[in-house]
Amino acid sequence: MTKFISIVCFLFLNLNASIINFQEEKYIEVIDNTVYKKGTLEFIDKKISLKYNNSNRILIYENDSLIINDGDDTQSIDLNKQVTLKMIFLLIESINNNNLKALQEYFEVSTKNKITNLNPKDSLSNYIENVEFKKDKKLDFITIKMTSGNITTIRELND
Repeated sequence: MTKFISIVCFLFLNLNASIINFQEEKYIEVIDNTVYKKGTLEFIDKKISLKYNNSNRILIYENDSLIINDGDDTQSIDLNKQVTLKMIFLLIESINNNNLKALQEYFEVSTKNKITNLNPKDSLSNYIENVEFKKDKKLDFITIKMTSGNITTIRELND
């Protein structure tokens, strides 16, 4: 009976989970340099797990908290105090779930030539200049331009 319950739980978790392999390109204005990283995003229920290749660090977003696990050390960050970081995870989650309505509270949403453009409302515009993404069945790209001049582009890989 225990094996049966374990198998059912395993199947249920895998049906509600999706894993995306991605490449991140991050332009850092202050040092005029671009950094490239690869990693995985795992979506399980209302939780997002982010792990970069060649790193022990795992970031877990859940219920307005970010848990950072470095293997030996774990810390928790209240994302209600880190609005920009919270918006990044909200963007990733909403785009993955095809939930543009969740973004309309924070962004003006428009689509042209299959590219969705998000312009931040209110105080969010102090941090985020613009967001663009293209997603059909999979994410082609998401580009987040910050008012600091930093630009992050994430592309889903086919691996």
